[in-house]
Amino acid sequence: MKNKSNQRLALLLTVLMLLSLAACGGKPADGNGGPDTGVPPASDAKNDVAAIDDGITKIALLISGDLGDMSFWDSANAGMTQFAADHPDVVVDIMELGSSDATKYESTLTQTANKDYDLIIVGTSDMREALQRLVKKDKYADRRFIIFDTEIKDNAAADYPTVHSIMFNQNEGGYLAGVLAAMMSRSSGAENTAFIGGTKNDIINDFGYGFMQGVDAVNREQGSAIGAYNSYIGDFTNSPKGSSLAAGFYEAGVEVLFAAASQAGLGCIDAAKSCGKQLIGVDSDQFAFYADTDPEKAACIITSVLKRVDLALYDCCEQFLEGTLTYGDLQVVGLKEGMVGLVKNERYTAAVPQEIRDHVDSVEAQIMDGTLQVESGLKRYTSQDTLNALIDSLDPTK
Repeated sequence: MKNKSNQRLALLLTVLMLLSLAACGGKPADGNGGPDTGVPPASDAKNDVAAIDDGITKIALLISGDLGDMSFWDSANAGMTQFAADHPDVVVDIMELGSSDATKYESTLTQTANKDYDLIIVGTSDMREALQRLVKKDKYADRRFIIFDTEIKDNAAADYPTVHSIMFNQNEGGYLAGVLAAMMSRSSGAENTAFIGGTKNDIINDFGYGFMQGVDAVNREQGSAIGAYNSYIGDFTNSPKGSSLAAGFYEAGVEVLFAAASQAGLGCIDAAKSCGKQLIGVDSDQFAFYADTDPEKAACIITSVLKRVDLALYDCCEQFLEGTLTYGDLQVVGLKEGMVGLVKNERYTAAVPQEIRDHVDSVEAQIMDGTLQVESGLKRYTSQDTLNALIDSLDPTK
């Protein structure tokens, strides 16, 4: 009797174990501790990727930063929001990842790619390596991607046949800002202007190098000796530090400076207001952001260097819908394409004398027709030593 009870118990335990394994969809564990299914684990299998052949076009924009910067990310958000409004049949999801924890960028990108998005858009070099790793996996071959403000890999876009890269000639916008800042400084009797960047990355160096070339050109053409301070906040979020750096330059006699620092640059605008000075904004029309809510602050912003992320993304999404967007390539846009330039609103007209505006227009025309070539500050084109040499030559502290 005891033997029969033991046999029944053993049989019951065996059945329960088999049922448990069946419920988990697996077999007894292999030597690696995972189910011996004969196929890769679920995380690597194609069946964890949603199908996209449902007749619904879905686009995702991952913002690897913070909205509310009134410049770069807000421009990207505005472009996709407008696209969604103009194409109600397309599902557009905008996901703000924040700047406080970059470690989650790759996992969020993977989770998004596993869902049924036809097109996934990411921006800046913060997402490059994560996107490189993801698109090399065969299971994402039917997805398409856009990366903007950087190339998926320097001089190697063709190695990533499902990715469209977009870059901007922000050096051209920086050049115009340098010309304007130098001429406005000269007109007011100030001896120096200044450039404040977020971090010393490739894109900000391009802004700064263009700015310094513009200042240098004015000095050579008009026999002036306007200097240009330069400093970097160290990130794109520390507004108090941006305010402190800008206030220091204003107190040293600077009348107008150019800040390219995203959200941290908002601190520079605060300093312009408190010091009664002027500033050139970046990426979006920053005057317009403050015109109604803080007119006194808006009055400090004589113009902004536009970098039309909004238009670039909108146009690319239109091409995606039409089936004409190309991949495995790099698209470079600038002043000639209407994607870079200065805001010329009522504040610009009121703050900048006609003679200076005419000169800026002349410089713009030369850039657009190719008469004037603004050198790029990107490391693939210009060495750090060359860039530093120009910066140092204009730095009043050196």
